[in-house]
Amino acid sequence: MKQAILRGVPLAMQRDGWWLGPIERGPERSVHSGASWWLGPGVLVALIALGDVLVWQTVPGLSLALFGALLASAALALSGLSGRALALAAGGVALSLAPLVELVQPLSVLIWLVGLAATCAFAAGLRRPQLVRAALRFWVVGPWSSLQDAYAGATALRDAPRPRVSIIAFVTDWAVPLGLGAVFALLLVGANPVLDRWLVDLSRIGVEPPDMGRILFWTVLALLIWPCLHVTRLTERLRPAPPRQLVRRPGLINAASVSRSLVLFNALFAVQTVMDAVLLGGGAELPAGMTYATYAHRGAYPLLVTALLAGGFAVMANPFADRPLIRALLLVWIAQTLGLVAASVVRLELYVDVYGLTRLRVAAFIWMGVVATGLSITFAQVATRQSTPWLLNRCGLLGAVTLYACAFVNVDGMVARHNLDTPAPRDAWYVCQLSQGAVPAIIAWEMIHRRELCDYTRPYLRTPQDWREWGFRNARLRHSVAGMERTQ
Repeated sequence: MKQAILRGVPLAMQRDGWWLGPIERGPERSVHSGASWWLGPGVLVALIALGDVLVWQTVPGLSLALFGALLASAALALSGLSGRALALAAGGVALSLAPLVELVQPLSVLIWLVGLAATCAFAAGLRRPQLVRAALRFWVVGPWSSLQDAYAGATALRDAPRPRVSIIAFVTDWAVPLGLGAVFALLLVGANPVLDRWLVDLSRIGVEPPDMGRILFWTVLALLIWPCLHVTRLTERLRPAPPRQLVRRPGLINAASVSRSLVLFNALFAVQTVMDAVLLGGGAELPAGMTYATYAHRGAYPLLVTALLAGGFAVMANPFADRPLIRALLLVWIAQTLGLVAASVVRLELYVDVYGLTRLRVAAFIWMGVVATGLSITFAQVATRQSTPWLLNRCGLLGAVTLYACAFVNVDGMVARHNLDTPAPRDAWYVCQLSQGAVPAIIAWEMIHRRELCDYTRPYLRTPQDWREWGFRNARLRHSVAGMERTQ
């Protein structure tokens, strides 16, 4: 049966094998020996149709998470994973889709795409430490592979032998059926007024030109879907190249320059640390005309950038930390950098108390915490003489966990509650420009003070038109507002 099917498939397509489902055997794979030649394109067409129904011309919501679940399920089913590997991959898919269920936003879409890429790389047979690098390469290798497969398929169809058609045989075989069929059809339509009415109605319907936006949407979906259905063919292309052995050569970063830099940097940081301790902690007077808010605003962000640069230099100086003097200087400098981050937090907190909270200031607080934690990890790495990959893996995990947690935080609601938690609201105009996450805080303030907060514009809490637009955060916000309206 399989040979009979293959006779109708061009040899170039058979040789390339892009149209087949995965037929592989391995310790974590099952054998899909019964995959039909139409399986890959058939699943592709089905998923494009589902994506059109679920996502096209709707406000993204639960439908996008459902489409992501269907795409990941198809990828795992065709990959041949079995047992514990399949359960592990399914757990990763659920984690990547959770932010989409909470709220569809650029961060949650990014987390989903990264999670889908990691799932496909895992299904392709890649494991640690290659998995992360392969996932980062997937959305470059995958769409390019889709374009190559489309070109190979079009070339194979173009070069396929075409059957010869005899005009005499066609007329002989089809003249009587088509001619008498047309006569019978005309007679039946003339005898049936209902059929005649249907034909008249159909003739009035104009043929609309194809929607180019929709065709572009289908094309993007195809580039997204196709590599996920054929991950086993991408294993070698996703596998990172073996690391090259780098020979350390004398340059600007050497033991002498590192030791001298650390002595100078420690002296500079000591001046700033002492001044912050005296002015912020000791209650010393500032120069005339300068307030604590101005002092805080001038220093919060520059000190954060300084701490980031200091962390980068600490990583560069780490290979020379095997020398006791350099290691001691490096530990002191990292400790002083942590002090700078702490001073940045205090400065930003003073400024927020006066001028209110914004999205950027929330982001600054978060990244100050991330930088402080990263510096703590760097301190531990230098003190215990761990390797540089040990440090980079933990700092990368710290960043990933922080971004994932931020996808579930209602930042606008936090900003609105903080700024409105006083009789005289701070930066009310900014609060009224926020998204729907600020609506419950605004309504609560208006109910307490019995007056409108926003004069011209205010955030709008959208009600989903159907189940495809549903989101968990939106549902919580609407439930909170409904509860306050009931108690009014």
